[in-house]
Amino acid sequence: MRRQRHHSEIYKIDGVGVNLSRFHPCSAEEKSALRTELGYSDDDFIITVVAELNKNKNQIMLVRKVHELKSEIPSLKILLIGKETLPTVREYVTAENLSDTVQFLGYRPDVDKLTMISDIAFSASLREGLPVNIIEAMACGIPVVASDNRGHRSLVRDKETGFIFSPWSEKEMTDAIILLYKNPSLRTEMGARNITEAKKYAVESSVSKMAAIYGEMLCDTRKTDGGGYNCRVVFARPCEEMSYAA
Repeated sequence: MRRQRHHSEIYKIDGVGVNLSRFHPCSAEEKSALRTELGYSDDDFIITVVAELNKNKNQIMLVRKVHELKSEIPSLKILLIGKETLPTVREYVTAENLSDTVQFLGYRPDVDKLTMISDIAFSASLREGLPVNIIEAMACGIPVVASDNRGHRSLVRDKETGFIFSPWSEKEMTDAIILLYKNPSLRTEMGARNITEAKKYAVESSVSKMAAIYGEMLCDTRKTDGGGYNCRVVFARPCEEMSYAA
């Protein structure tokens, strides 16, 4: 067996980081003003779904229950934000005359504003890694209703910061949404917890951890080569320039 020249290590960081100066909670007055700016009213009950429309993201699960949900939530608005790569959802909305409730917003540069005006952040994905859109919603103080998968479980504490439902149980999903609709205080409590939870995913934290990892790796390499340098890695600004110094 060929002898390995280098050992390997696994480092864990909490995702790529979220810009908390962009995704943040807003006051009731700010939320109302944003809704007016974006064409929504204070009475609308808004569910945002930020994801490419495809089979894995499973938006059709929510859309198929719109008739049932509207019987309890007359002011329901579902905002589907993301590129469409699967026509199934739009075809269903058209066939069922749901266009007043379900809106296809496509790619939007103002996802932060759309998230901040929402009442619930939703995802029915069958599989997820560490979904940034959920962290962004948490940072805005929004409760989350999400399907049971590894990525969602790593972020959402069931019945504390939101609800986890089986991707095979429409009843669990609709029950969670209706419960949050009928209990504004519960939405507020879960949202407050999410604001705290989201702070550990701040981009500054991720950049700092990555800088430390790269610094350690560079130092190890130089020691192996006999350089004997003291090393450090500096990230000038989050998500911008990265520089190395020795």
